[in-house]
Amino acid sequence: MAPFDRRSVLAALGSTVGTGVLAGCSDSSGDGTDEGGTNRVGDTATVDGLDVTLLVGELRQSVTVTPPPERYGNDETPEGTPTTRTIESSDGRQFVVVVLRLSNDTDEPLGVPMPGGTVISEGEIYLHKRGTEGDPTDENLTQVPVEGNEPVTVDGRLVREETIYDRLTFALGDYRAELPPGESATGWILYDVGADVTLDRLKLVADLNPRTLNRRVEWELAAPSE
Repeated sequence: MAPFDRRSVLAALGSTVGTGVLAGCSDSSGDGTDEGGTNRVGDTATVDGLDVTLLVGELRQSVTVTPPPERYGNDETPEGTPTTRTIESSDGRQFVVVVLRLSNDTDEPLGVPMPGGTVISEGEIYLHKRGTEGDPTDENLTQVPVEGNEPVTVDGRLVREETIYDRLTFALGDYRAELPPGESATGWILYDVGADVTLDRLKLVADLNPRTLNRRVEWELAAPSE
């Protein structure tokens, strides 16, 4: 079987997903795993010219969201009052809220990873949960779905400290899974974990190509130990 070629897929999909040039060879930098250090919230890691910054990584019992503006044609409901709703986590569970900024400071389009990965994305973003002595199994978690029959579904834009963030999938969707030169996209990802999970068991992973070394960056969500 011929190897997967993302550019061929983009070309075949045409106007639906757009076309572009794949990033070149790996050039990871920053304080990340490629240098033997540890990325944490606030740090930027660079892979193939794509700058990825973890702006937020926190545990929450609830999230406040507002509908995307296209639902009503603007930021307000037909009655004129902005609609927000607070969604509580399920019993025995809690949310992990992540906000990422992806920036392209190069002179060519760059493929970008997406939560869970898609056929047109350059790799995937996921939350890694470490096991414990009582439950030694590690687990890679995908985002809470926006819609469907899952126990928790969360749609809309995150309202956090007077800032509103689109879901990262939607923010990147504006660029057809590729960032043009000089552009950036910021968005949030929601995960769901057990109430006993602490930040020191969690790390966010952006894996731009699982089959290639040095194209993966990680952020520990816990603050460094004193």
